[in-house]
Amino acid sequence: MKRLFLGALLLASLAAGAAHADKLPRYDVEGYCNQVAQVGGSFSNLTYNGCIQMEQSAYNNLKPVWTQLPASMRRGCHEIANVGTPGGSYSTLYGCVQMETNAANNRQSFNFE
Repeated sequence: MKRLFLGALLLASLAAGAAHADKLPRYDVEGYCNQVAQVGGSFSNLTYNGCIQMEQSAYNNLKPVWTQLPASMRRGCHEIANVGTPGGSYSTLYGCVQMETNAANNRQSFNFE
Protein backbone atom coordinates (compact mmCIF):
# COMPACT_ATOMS: atom_id res chain seq x y z
CA MET A 1 0.00 0.00 0.00
CA LYS A 2 2.80 2.40 0.93
CA ARG A 3 4.64 1.60 -2.31
CA LEU A 4 1.47 2.20 -4.31
CA PHE A 5 1.01 5.58 -2.62
CA LEU A 6 4.66 6.54 -3.19
CA GLY A 7 4.38 5.48 -6.83
CA ALA A 8 1.25 7.59 -7.26
CA LEU A 9 3.02 10.56 -5.70
CA LEU A 10 5.92 10.20 -8.09
CA LEU A 11 3.60 9.95 -11.09
CA ALA A 12 1.64 12.98 -9.93
CA SER A 13 4.80 14.99 -9.54
CA LEU A 14 6.08 14.02 -12.98
CA ALA A 15 2.75 14.89 -14.57
CA ALA A 16 2.67 18.29 -12.88
CA GLY A 17 6.21 19.24 -13.83
CA ALA A 18 9.43 19.60 -11.91
CA ALA A 19 9.04 20.21 -8.19
CA HIS A 20 11.15 22.64 -6.25
CA ALA A 21 13.52 21.23 -3.63
CA ASP A 22 11.80 22.87 -0.66
CA LYS A 23 12.41 21.14 2.63
CA LEU A 24 9.58 19.56 4.58
CA PRO A 25 8.22 22.24 6.94
CA ARG A 26 9.13 22.05 10.62
CA TYR A 27 6.02 22.09 12.77
CA ASP A 28 5.73 22.47 16.54
CA VAL A 29 4.42 18.95 17.04
CA GLU A 30 4.69 18.99 20.82
CA GLY A 31 2.78 22.28 21.02
CA TYR A 32 0.11 20.94 18.70
CA CYS A 33 -0.23 17.68 20.62
CA ASN A 34 -0.36 19.55 23.94
CA GLN A 35 -3.33 21.51 22.64
CA VAL A 36 -5.03 18.36 21.34
CA ALA A 37 -4.44 16.55 24.65
CA GLN A 38 -6.18 19.36 26.55
CA VAL A 39 -9.42 19.22 24.57
CA GLY A 40 -12.14 18.48 27.06
CA GLY A 41 -10.60 20.51 29.86
CA SER A 42 -7.99 18.24 31.36
CA PHE A 43 -4.70 17.01 29.93
CA SER A 44 -4.66 13.39 28.66
CA ASN A 45 -1.32 11.62 28.38
CA LEU A 46 -2.97 8.91 26.30
CA THR A 47 -4.19 11.48 23.77
CA TYR A 48 -0.83 13.28 23.80
CA ASN A 49 1.14 10.08 23.13
CA GLY A 50 -1.29 9.01 20.40
CA CYS A 51 -0.98 12.42 18.77
CA ILE A 52 2.82 12.27 18.85
CA GLN A 53 2.72 8.81 17.25
CA MET A 54 0.35 9.96 14.49
CA GLU A 55 2.43 13.04 13.77
CA GLN A 56 5.66 10.99 13.69
CA SER A 57 4.15 8.44 11.32
CA ALA A 58 2.87 11.16 8.98
CA TYR A 59 6.24 12.94 9.04
CA ASN A 60 8.07 9.68 8.32
CA ASN A 61 5.79 9.02 5.31
CA LEU A 62 6.21 12.53 3.92
CA LYS A 63 9.94 12.95 4.39
CA PRO A 64 11.16 10.70 1.54
CA VAL A 65 8.68 12.06 -1.04
CA TRP A 66 8.23 15.73 -0.12
CA THR A 67 10.65 17.17 -2.68
CA GLN A 68 9.08 15.08 -5.45
CA LEU A 69 5.62 16.60 -4.95
CA PRO A 70 4.46 19.46 -7.16
CA ALA A 71 5.26 22.84 -5.60
CA SER A 72 1.62 23.91 -5.74
CA MET A 73 0.59 20.80 -3.77
CA ARG A 74 3.29 21.37 -1.16
CA ARG A 75 2.34 25.01 -0.78
CA GLY A 76 -1.43 24.42 -0.63
CA CYS A 77 -1.25 21.49 1.75
CA HIS A 78 1.17 23.38 4.00
CA GLU A 79 -1.38 26.19 4.27
CA ILE A 80 -4.15 23.70 5.09
CA ALA A 81 -1.97 21.98 7.71
CA ASN A 82 -1.63 25.32 9.51
CA VAL A 83 -5.34 26.20 9.66
CA GLY A 84 -6.49 26.20 13.28
CA THR A 85 -3.32 24.58 14.61
CA PRO A 86 -0.47 26.12 16.57
CA GLY A 87 2.46 25.50 14.26
CA GLY A 88 0.98 22.93 11.90
CA SER A 89 0.11 19.24 11.82
CA TYR A 90 1.96 16.59 9.82
CA SER A 91 -1.06 14.27 9.93
CA THR A 92 -3.18 17.00 8.32
CA LEU A 93 -0.40 17.70 5.81
CA TYR A 94 -0.14 14.00 4.94
CA GLY A 95 -3.91 13.64 4.61
CA CYS A 96 -3.99 16.62 2.26
CA VAL A 97 -1.20 15.19 0.11
CA GLN A 98 -2.99 11.84 -0.08
CA MET A 99 -6.30 13.44 -1.09
CA GLU A 100 -4.65 15.72 -3.68
CA THR A 101 -2.78 12.76 -5.16
CA ASN A 102 -5.95 10.65 -5.32
CA ALA A 103 -7.86 13.52 -6.92
CA ALA A 104 -5.13 14.04 -9.52
CA ASN A 105 -5.28 10.35 -10.40
CA ASN A 106 -9.10 10.37 -10.65
CA ARG A 107 -9.93 13.63 -12.39
CA GLN A 108 -13.63 14.08 -13.07
CA SER A 109 -15.07 15.21 -16.38
CA PHE A 110 -18.28 17.02 -17.16
CA ASN A 111 -20.87 15.34 -19.36
CA PHE A 112 -23.71 17.18 -21.15
CA GLU A 113 -25.79 14.00 -21.62
